[in-house]
Amino acid sequence: MGIEGTLMDQITEFEASSGGRREEVLFDLLRQTTTFYEDTIGIFSGIFRLQEFVRKGSPEEDFYAYVVNVLIEESKCKNASLFMVSGDQLVLKAASGSHNENTNKHVRIALGQGVAGKCAQEGRHVLVSDTERCAFFERRPDTRVPIGSMLCVPIKEGDRVVGVLNLSHAEKNFFHVHDVRMFELLGLLVGQMLTLLSLYGIFSREYNELQQQVHTKETTLREISTRYKAVVDSTEEMILLIEQDTVIFSNQALSARLQRQPFTLEDIFDAESLQILKTQMDDLAEGEARDFDVGLVLVNASSFICQCSVKRIMPDQILLILKDVTLKKRIEQRSMQTEKLTSLGLLTSGIAHELNNKLTPILGFADLIDTSYLTPRDRERFTTLMESADSARNIVGSLLTFSRNLPPAKTVFDIREIIDRTMNLYKPTIKKRGIKIMHEISQAPLVVRADMNCMEQVMVNLINNSIDAIGNESGNIIIRSFIKGGSVHIQIEDTGPGILDEVMPKVFDPFFTTKSVDKGTGLGLSICYGIITDHRGEISLENTDHGTLAIVKIPAVEKGEDRVRTPQGHEMAECCLEEMQGGDDPGTIMVVEDEEDLLDLMADALGPYYSIRSFRNGREAYEHLDEHEWELIISDLRMPVMDGMELYREVVSKKPCLQQRFLFITGDTYDLQVKEFFDRTGATFIRKPFRVKELQGIVHEEISRLKYRMIRQ
Repeated sequence: MGIEGTLMDQITEFEASSGGRREEVLFDLLRQTTTFYEDTIGIFSGIFRLQEFVRKGSPEEDFYAYVVNVLIEESKCKNASLFMVSGDQLVLKAASGSHNENTNKHVRIALGQGVAGKCAQEGRHVLVSDTERCAFFERRPDTRVPIGSMLCVPIKEGDRVVGVLNLSHAEKNFFHVHDVRMFELLGLLVGQMLTLLSLYGIFSREYNELQQQVHTKETTLREISTRYKAVVDSTEEMILLIEQDTVIFSNQALSARLQRQPFTLEDIFDAESLQILKTQMDDLAEGEARDFDVGLVLVNASSFICQCSVKRIMPDQILLILKDVTLKKRIEQRSMQTEKLTSLGLLTSGIAHELNNKLTPILGFADLIDTSYLTPRDRERFTTLMESADSARNIVGSLLTFSRNLPPAKTVFDIREIIDRTMNLYKPTIKKRGIKIMHEISQAPLVVRADMNCMEQVMVNLINNSIDAIGNESGNIIIRSFIKGGSVHIQIEDTGPGILDEVMPKVFDPFFTTKSVDKGTGLGLSICYGIITDHRGEISLENTDHGTLAIVKIPAVEKGEDRVRTPQGHEMAECCLEEMQGGDDPGTIMVVEDEEDLLDLMADALGPYYSIRSFRNGREAYEHLDEHEWELIISDLRMPVMDGMELYREVVSKKPCLQQRFLFITGDTYDLQVKEFFDRTGATFIRKPFRVKELQGIVHEEISRLKYRMIRQ
């Protein structure tokens, strides 16, 4: 029965009463009405408090205790508890009241057992006005609360019972029918709130897990970013990220190059370089990349050759990577220059060899001409011809020396020879430019232990610098050589403009040059510095009143430490000529040469003194080896069919006694293969082009030496 029925009964009783009875009924009706509204307001207040609790997102376990506390505070119940369904049991979650200081938190009730179990099983409220008269009320032995009446309402999520609100009072008949609807409504609301809290718990856990994942990812991302930044900062490439001409990222390499942090492209490049880069970047599509090499100038005026890589990674963002390849490009240029010089050396060597073959008969036959029958004017002409041919001989010798490619080998020699040979190389060229080169030569020998190749390279580089310094004007190059303080001094002074003071400290730096790209690589003086230092010497440059002075000092070889060999063929020819003419048995000489002119020359030069047999290649000579007891075998090195080196090996293999009877004529003594052959065999040789008396002298010397050895044996 609801509250409406109760009130109607009381109203009917009121109308049937009169006098004092009616007044009593009226007061009772007012009391009940007041109580009803007080209870209703209390329940609504509790619902509001529960909603606020749920809104704050409190934990579900705290919500159970809050519910029973609110029930006690907002209703007149003495005791309240909340059970939740777990399988086939009800589990006590919270309890509150006047006697629950030591509430048993582990109470479990089977579904269908007792008042709460029956409520949960049937899914409806159970009102017990008098527990002593209730057949299914079970007083638990651990119950410390006196119970006179009870009201249990189900907690539902939809149609499913998830728990029970258990209300009790010590008085019997405490709960009325009108309490049922309010507490049923509260049970439904608590069920919905539990659903919200459950969802909140799920969402909260998911949120926390997501937060943890996000935190982990952020931590990982920060670590990765830190590592990537460390990698990017450690590279020598300059890396920057550009967005609308604004630099949103740049690495330390770029900041170090600029010595400050850039914020825009104008903070990095000069106007011309910036325009070059924008031209390359503006037409890039998203995801497109482009690589190119270009010379760039930074705002701090430093210029470099740059290998650029640009990529548009987003519509408004471009990644720009700059790699300084200046050193690499200069090394490549130096390598190309070296290859060119090597090719030029090979070409020069080949040309010089052919020129020697032509100069040899010119000088040789000129020596055989009897000038006594010439007129004075013809003798002057003949002298000019001989001097020109001899000058050509010196030039060719200098070219061969310059073009040779020998490994470093320190020997003892007079450095005056190197100076004169280098000067001869330049004289024909600089004469046309109005430049004079002079050597104030020392009268005393300037003996050093050094690598001739290296010394020649030093002289060539220093003279080249002097010529370039003088330029297109006329001028002088003065070379002084002398010995002082145990060192050989070489000074090369020019009449050029001198070296700027700010440039002077850098002149020996690799790749530093004040010349244009087509005239120099900046390695000449640095190579000179390395060579002289390797020889325990010193090299320096200084300005004079007339130009620039290069000073080279190399330790001199002490007297008696080593002897310098000098050629003696020419002098011996003069003193031995009569001896050659007066011999009883001239002996037979084999001459092997593929050049007809040289065969004729040697026949004319040696024919008056020896019996000559001529052959045009090594194979032909070898086939006639057994025809004579050869006094000497004179052979060219480079010949068709069989060259001189192969002829030597074949002859020595067949007749070892002829090993010491070879004299080679060659213009290739600077060739590595030829040098190795002479070093290994110890064979005697004479260089083309030679003079007739040189040839006659060395032939006589070799035959005399062999005869003397035979006598001693």
